[in-house]
Amino acid sequence: MKKMGITKKELLMLFERLTARVDMLPQQQKALVRLFLAGQGYKDIAKIASVNEANVSRKLRKIADRINCDSFIAALSENNSMPAEKLEIIKDHFVNGLSARTVAKNTGLSCYEVSKIIHQIKNLSAKRTP
Repeated sequence: MKKMGITKKELLMLFERLTARVDMLPQQQKALVRLFLAGQGYKDIAKIASVNEANVSRKLRKIADRINCDSFIAALSENNSMPAEKLEIIKDHFVNGLSARTVAKNTGLSCYEVSKIIHQIKNLSAKRTP
């Protein structure tokens, strides 16, 4: 998905199609998406969230990029063999949208170790994509 090339209509269709993934989002992000799905415009959402209109647009697009990524879903399908710590790292990065650096700080691991886990999951999902 192109970051800047997606229209509001395409964004709306994506969120409608991936409602289960929207439900996995943190509360604030889920609220933004729900307002958008309810037909609220960027301007109205911005007033409610106390941010500017461009920020709402940017946040919704970032959320769409994350939930449209199959890396997290691929990781969940491997959960039988994956330690809980790795699953938490993957969730923090792919669902909550935290950077590798922030995840490393939160877990006490090095940024390199966290990045390595993230890349393993990306490679796993790439192998599964036909």
